[in-house]
Amino acid sequence: MAQMTAELDPIPAVCVPDPHPLYHQIREEHPALYIPSRDLWVLSRHADIQAAVRDPGTWSSAEGVVPNAFVPENPTLITMDAPAHTAMRNAVGRAFTPRRIEALAPRIRSIARELTAALPPAGGSATVDAFEAFTDPLPLLVMAELLGVDPEERPMFKRCGDAIVYASDNPPEQLRAAEAELTDYLSRVFAQRRQSPRQDLISVLLHASDEGAALPESDLLGLCFLLLVAGTETTTSALGNALLLLDQHPETRTRMTSEPQALRSGCEEILRFDPPVQGLSRVAKRDVALHGETIPEGARVHMLFAAANRDPRTFTEPDQFDIARKDNHHLAFGFGVHFCLGASLARMELQIGVEEFLRHAPRYRVDRDGVERMRSDTNRGFRKLPVAL
Repeated sequence: MAQMTAELDPIPAVCVPDPHPLYHQIREEHPALYIPSRDLWVLSRHADIQAAVRDPGTWSSAEGVVPNAFVPENPTLITMDAPAHTAMRNAVGRAFTPRRIEALAPRIRSIARELTAALPPAGGSATVDAFEAFTDPLPLLVMAELLGVDPEERPMFKRCGDAIVYASDNPPEQLRAAEAELTDYLSRVFAQRRQSPRQDLISVLLHASDEGAALPESDLLGLCFLLLVAGTETTTSALGNALLLLDQHPETRTRMTSEPQALRSGCEEILRFDPPVQGLSRVAKRDVALHGETIPEGARVHMLFAAANRDPRTFTEPDQFDIARKDNHHLAFGFGVHFCLGASLARMELQIGVEEFLRHAPRYRVDRDGVERMRSDTNRGFRKLPVAL
């Protein structure tokens, strides 16, 4: 069994300025890596991860998807296997149709413009925390719109949402209070939508239609919490990574302000080059022989998406940030049956968010000495992102 030193552990690298030299070493020298201190295996090559995530019969999601072992008390969509996962995904898919997501575009743009309008004018001496002022509130406000949270309740929704999304930064009692307050609020919303349906996600999933059966309230409550975390934190991180990357590549930023196609392909390259989710885990349901190692049944295996996204076997010049890249088969949204259900929404938020921030401050500069990364085993995001407009 190939054992590695703690210094080659990829989990802490999520928060460092550049984890890719370590990811490169793991991918090229130890493609089936075992970390004894975590009792964790790591896969890092694109073909290996793609094969694994398209084979849920061998690689289970039901025992948790973060590196540190846990068994969730109340399974959510991302911690389910078939047939429960199939049924839940089919039900939830009714709320994420292309037509429904496309209809959100004007509102996403409006929210983004409201946030940039509150920023100081560009060209002056003002410095703002782009995380606090833009990249954090935008996805939360979009999620509130999707769920149908009334405008007067959105400050509460954001306060509770922040406490839950950034739980590691808050005392446990604050998290429990936020969960209780939000559960009480959503329960009241469920009752209201049963009596008076709207066009929001909650109404769609509470009522049967030609597209599918109604979702039980217990499942819908779990889904709302999943969307609040997985559907906002990752997009916030993607937006922050975009602002940092485009500050490092000003010529690319100029192209993305003037060329719609460059904006679209550029956002895909941002997702490949520095994805918000660096990796997620599975549990082996049988022994798996790979690269001269045997990963035993029951082992937890971390799929290091960020390393796979720079695998030279799949991508030409993978360490080059190239917004004209063709056939960009990145794994930022996963793959297979657990491919991110909200990928189209996340892409839309990223493109509109980047476009509107550049519209407001096309020559912004990131104060790189003041950047603070969030603490996470999987998500590469920020706690502070100071920007001179």
